[in-house]
Amino acid sequence: MPRAIVEIFSLTVLGILFWLLVCLMGNTPEPWDASLYWAVAYPISVLLAGAIGFRMAHRGWIAGAVLTLAQFPVMVLLAGPSLMAVFGLGLLYVLAGPAALVSAICGWIGLKVSQHRWQ
Repeated sequence: MPRAIVEIFSLTVLGILFWLLVCLMGNTPEPWDASLYWAVAYPISVLLAGAIGFRMAHRGWIAGAVLTLAQFPVMVLLAGPSLMAVFGLGLLYVLAGPAALVSAICGWIGLKVSQHRWQ
């Protein structure tokens, strides 16, 4: 199995588990309804995406996108499918932008660090 598929699958599982934990701790069916979403959960997810992006190097941006979009299956699982889910998916794409940017920058830094080690 190609490494990229394994990475994306692993990120998806990690993201779903992270957002399930946020929902359980916040006692809410949607991660962004948790009281500490904006102050704690989302920033932690962006930092986590950056750390993973650093390790992924060339594909670092994927970490931020996948970790953020992993909120969608959690939302559908806990709140059920609805027309608001379409709005939620749109919001998640907006939220994935900054996370993907951070993880892409960290991936670029990781790439430069790994190249420097081999010189």
